[in-house]
Amino acid sequence: MTGTPPGGDLAAGVLARVGELLSGLSAADVAALAQGRARLVVVPVAPTGDAADRPAAPTPATPPPAAPVQPTPSGVDLDAASATLDTMAHRRDGTAYLTPWSIRDLRALAARLGLRGVGGLRKAELVERLVDRTIGFRVASAAVRAR
Repeated sequence: MTGTPPGGDLAAGVLARVGELLSGLSAADVAALAQGRARLVVVPVAPTGDAADRPAAPTPATPPPAAPVQPTPSGVDLDAASATLDTMAHRRDGTAYLTPWSIRDLRALAARLGLRGVGGLRKAELVERLVDRTIGFRVASAAVRAR
């Protein structure tokens, strides 16, 4: 017997909604999902119709709202910089991108990416650590998966 399996219309509707959600994400968020650094979470919304008669299911703890994008004192948008690094395929591109930055902006980016212990590093060392943390991590992961 051919045709739509039970629940097929529901599944198609869910997939359409997920597609809408994904199309509204930034390139950095989609890259994070693809690389396994982020995940989608299903969170119930206000009940509708007959669902109001049932007891509410416990909702998972939601993370605090993201801090507003704050550029560094020199005007560098750290979110945009992180997204730019996420699109680069070679370490040399990341090094060329970050080398003109001030040490203050590099340290701000390191803090944004969760790098610790970078306060005493020279600029070249800090650039290398940032490239390793972003592009290098992705390149190494791709190499491991290719084995």
